[in-house]
Amino acid sequence: MSPVTAPASPKIGKYEVLRLLGSGAMATVYEARDPVADRRVALKVLSPELAKESEPRERFLREAKEAGALKHPNIVRVFELAEADAKLFIAMEYVAGSDLERIIQDAPLSVEWKIDLLRQICEGLGHAHSKGIVHRDVKPSNIRVSPTGDVKIMDFGMAHLQSSTLTKRGLVLGSVHYISPEQVEGRAVDARSDIFSVGAIAFELLSGKKPFAAESVTAVMARVAYGSADLNVLPRTQFSPGLEAVVMNALAHRPQDRYQSLAEMRTELLRVVRQAVRE
Repeated sequence: MSPVTAPASPKIGKYEVLRLLGSGAMATVYEARDPVADRRVALKVLSPELAKESEPRERFLREAKEAGALKHPNIVRVFELAEADAKLFIAMEYVAGSDLERIIQDAPLSVEWKIDLLRQICEGLGHAHSKGIVHRDVKPSNIRVSPTGDVKIMDFGMAHLQSSTLTKRGLVLGSVHYISPEQVEGRAVDARSDIFSVGAIAFELLSGKKPFAAESVTAVMARVAYGSADLNVLPRTQFSPGLEAVVMNALAHRPQDRYQSLAEMRTELLRVVRQAVRE
């Protein structure tokens, strides 16, 4: 009787596909193994339908180029952009752990831990801003947290260079609960739009509630554009009222009333922590 040989893992280019991680409108993501470098990677494969269209293909290529140029411990590394077997894909750093969306839903965290997550988000996204890149789609599902608490920001697929005229197209590209008023209104955006999104994430991380929750997408967009988050929803902690002030500053309706950089927001977060320690 001949020995039974285990079936070979399916491949995309040189990469051995291990399992499906998730799929969305634009792409499917797999965990895979790079046999040359002997490491696990995440493969983001553009959908075949979109790969045939010039605009999504251009956006996908731009994502690889821009994300590949970003070198920061709080941003997922991009290793390679390639095309094989009629598949266009990006090979990037595989990060074990959970996305922030799941952590907010499932994991009880100390306020100190939450503040440290926000600090890392500010540092990683702030680095991208310093290179002229605006993410435009900052949301909990695009933020990976390792088992040791290290933050990795993912998916710069909606990113645009600040100098690009594409920022003026008026398209709502981000997830509706985290987009800025200027995105809702179709106005040009800059780094301060991402700061608003970080504020929305901070609000939800601290309170467990979305700052502009409503029964429909249209109603959420209206609240983002014309309403304001309820400060009273944020829990009182040993970091009050400074921490709440940081969140509400990031969520200011007008860009000029927000922090003008994530470095400013990070500095204020650390100041609140130091003050609480002194008291």
